Amino acid sequence: MLDYDALYALNEVVRYGGFDRGAQALSLTQSAVSQKIKRLEQNVGGPVIVRTKPLKPTPLGRELLAHFQKVSVLEEALNIESGLQESASPITVAVNNDVLATWFSLVLAKFSETRRNPVHVYNADQTQTREKLQQGGVMACISQTGTPVTGGQSIRLGTMYYQLYASPAFIARYISGSPSPEKVMKSPGLLYDEYDVTLLSDYQQTCFNLAPSFSSCHWYPSSHGFVKMAVDGVAWALLPTLQVVDEVKKGELVSLFPQQALGLPLFWHWTSIDSGALSDLTRAVKLIAKQQLKDVV
Repeated sequence: MLDYDALYALNEVVRYGGFDRGAQALSLTQSAVSQKIKRLEQNVGGPVIVRTKPLKPTPLGRELLAHFQKVSVLEEALNIESGLQESASPITVAVNNDVLATWFSLVLAKFSETRRNPVHVYNADQTQTREKLQQGGVMACISQTGTPVTGGQSIRLGTMYYQLYASPAFIARYISGSPSPEKVMKSPGLLYDEYDVTLLSDYQQTCFNLAPSFSSCHWYPSSHGFVKMAVDGVAWALLPTLQVVDEVKKGELVSLFPQQALGLPLFWHWTSIDSGALSDLTRAVKLIAKQQLKDVV
């Protein structure tokens, strides 16, 4: 039988990225936590942690953590039904930067009206979140891929639209006359990180039939900083239309090509376990997405 006390220790060590912080969360010494992990590895017959900085679970460790999360949620439901205690197990989800910067806080606000479960949000690109769910690292995610994972369900939430924006000062400085795609792509632009290359490539190819080009782009890994860089006239940026409504109204940003928008479909994925809290979170996601996401720009 699995040692669930040791599994809990593994969960906290991985969550906080190290033995020191994991031990603090457990109110134990680092030595005691290390012994629990070592005993767990002996029981399951292999390593459960890659001892890097930050610590990462091995494939076996990921399987154990996925099992532990499911057991925790099922135990919560049993405790509530039996009246033993009011438990509030964390719900783990993976969400991409742009959703976090625009409407996911509304989801948490709605969820918190009826539930006190902590929601642990892991930030990942929309092309990577589903893999995190498939590996058992989270219980739900928002992804651009609709196919459900094994043992899970999915639903289409709507479409998030992106347009190319720049400040009036940037346009005056770098773009004389009417902006053309070729002219704009040769001026300074912005990328969030290496995964953002895919989104910008899709925009260039879908909207302009241009080969991907990033040689003039700055890299700036901050969603809110992205908007600030564009407003300050440093570069143009491909941004969610939802994120810059106020900046456009104030005239701080201008859509360079108002008729050209890239639509990114978004899907909510969740594991098929009997959890009232996860069901309530799913309802909150559906409700807020229906309010925020449109089928047209």
